[in-house]
Amino acid sequence: MPGPEPLLAGRRLFIFDLDGTLADTSPIHAAAFSTAFGAPVDYAAIAGLSTATAMRRLLAAAGREADDATIAALVTAKRAAARAGLATVREVFGAGAFVAHAAATHRLALCTSGARATVAGTLARLGFADSFDPVVTADDVTRAKPAPDAFLAVLDRTGIAPDQALVFEDSDAGLAAAHAAGLDAIRIGPGGAEWPDLTAALAGACA
Repeated sequence: MPGPEPLLAGRRLFIFDLDGTLADTSPIHAAAFSTAFGAPVDYAAIAGLSTATAMRRLLAAAGREADDATIAALVTAKRAAARAGLATVREVFGAGAFVAHAAATHRLALCTSGARATVAGTLARLGFADSFDPVVTADDVTRAKPAPDAFLAVLDRTGIAPDQALVFEDSDAGLAAAHAAGLDAIRIGPGGAEWPDLTAALAGACA
């Protein structure tokens, strides 16, 4: 199987997801969803979705009412629980080194289904507050992942063509959104690539 070097080569823009890709937040968000929902949830089934979309899916699966007031209350409760948990957030192993290396040669953007306030806090805690331009969140688009809107917004703001950009994602929803936007993507984590290997590959691709 070929390595990641061909995908990394010739790009001007790297677009990163946040939760589960750069930030090891999956356990935090899983616990926050369970707390807000009042029952254990299958976080893998909703990873990468906006909080509102995820709550609608959870309610539908449980046969519960999904009116706007209920969704709003659950979203507020989930975000509060997540912000409390993010006090201890850590980066996905090796992510910081890759970002630092890539920043010397590429433009870096962030594209996430998280709320802007939560995203800003996470980036600050990880030391990434000034690493990405633009930062597109769920607050900036009408349709979150798996719709391509957020990735298309990044392309529009940067003026960079899809074939000159590459996405790093960990969730099925995020990968679907990237592909719908006409972007190549690398999966991060189980079944995909690890950051230390990508850092070495980037050094080789840019040599």
